[in-house]
Amino acid sequence: MGWEVDDGASDPDMGITLPCHALMLVDHGIHIIENMNLELLGAEKVYEFFFVCTPLKFVGATWSPVRPIAVTGVT
Repeated sequence: MGWEVDDGASDPDMGITLPCHALMLVDHGIHIIENMNLELLGAEKVYEFFFVCTPLKFVGATWSPVRPIAVTGVT
C-alpha cells in the first residue's frame, strides 16, 4: 500500500472527506503527486529533467490518475 496525503481522512467541520486534497488543490492550487517511483532516475544520476504530468480533466474532482514523465537529455 502506498503513502497517501489524506489516508481516508474526513473533516466533519468542513463536511468533506480528503480535506488535505481540498485545501491544497482547490483552495491553494497546489497539486499533490503521491507515490512517484524516482529510483531509476536516481540510480542513473539524473538530477535535472523536464517534468510532464498528464492528469485527466474531471470537473469538480480533487484527484486524477496521471502518467508522470521525466524527459531527460534536453538542452
